[in-house]
Amino acid sequence: MKKVEIYTLSYCPFCQKAKMFFNEHNLDFKEIPCDDDEEEKREELTKKFNLKTLATFPQIIINDKNIGGYSDLIEKYNSKQISFD
Repeated sequence: MKKVEIYTLSYCPFCQKAKMFFNEHNLDFKEIPCDDDEEEKREELTKKFNLKTLATFPQIIINDKNIGGYSDLIEKYNSKQISFD
C-alpha cells in the first residue's frame, strides 16, 4: 500500500482533481490543507523537496517522494512511471 499525502488549497481546482483521481482509484490519502499558511507552506515544500521553482498546489507526495502537481501525477500514471497495484 502506498502512502499518499496531498498538500491542498480549498480554492484550487487542480487540488480537487487530484483528490477525485485518488478517490476514483479507491486510494486512501492524507490531505494537508494549506489555506491558513499558504506562502509559508510553499517555501517549506520548495526547500523540503529541493524544487527548482516555488512549490505550487497541489503537491502530491507518494511514499515520501515528491510527485509534483496534478498534471505531473497524470503524466506519470499514464506513462506507468507510477502505479497503484
